Amino acid sequence: MPDEIFKTIQKQLEDHEKRIHELEKSLIGEGEEGKYPTGKSTRKTQNLAGKIGVTEDDIEKIFDIEADSLTLVQAVGKDDKEKTKNLTLLALLGYRYFFSVGEVLSSELKRNTVENRIPVNNFATYLNEITPSLIRRKGKFGSKKTVYRLTALGEVEARELLKNLTKNQ
Repeated sequence: MPDEIFKTIQKQLEDHEKRIHELEKSLIGEGEEGKYPTGKSTRKTQNLAGKIGVTEDDIEKIFDIEADSLTLVQAVGKDDKEKTKNLTLLALLGYRYFFSVGEVLSSELKRNTVENRIPVNNFATYLNEITPSLIRRKGKFGSKKTVYRLTALGEVEARELLKNLTKNQ
């Protein structure tokens, strides 16, 4: 009897794995490897633009999307602290809409910060100030596996920031 139960569960798990693999192939594309689905979907750009009331061109001026990463084109804020917080909110929003990824590694957020010429020596301290109201952290400080995600309030804040940023261009 226990062997039969084990075999049934094993079969169900194998079926789930096959379905997950098929879904991943449909998102990423046949034969392509990558951490995130590749390319920027016009539908996703339209979706984000519609939600905040701006044009697709405005959105495309803010985000540079490559095969498996998103980079913000410019940092906004009066000082490094504000720029770091804003970049993080916008990057998390971008990953959510363009790649359907809810959690982003801290190293990816730091990469965006560095590419915008903002020092990362106080990165965790700055983000700790907006945790847990706007973002949530999963993992320990300094860990390579630490991930961040937007809260509902954080998404509203990020959308408003994006809307204001596109109006000022």
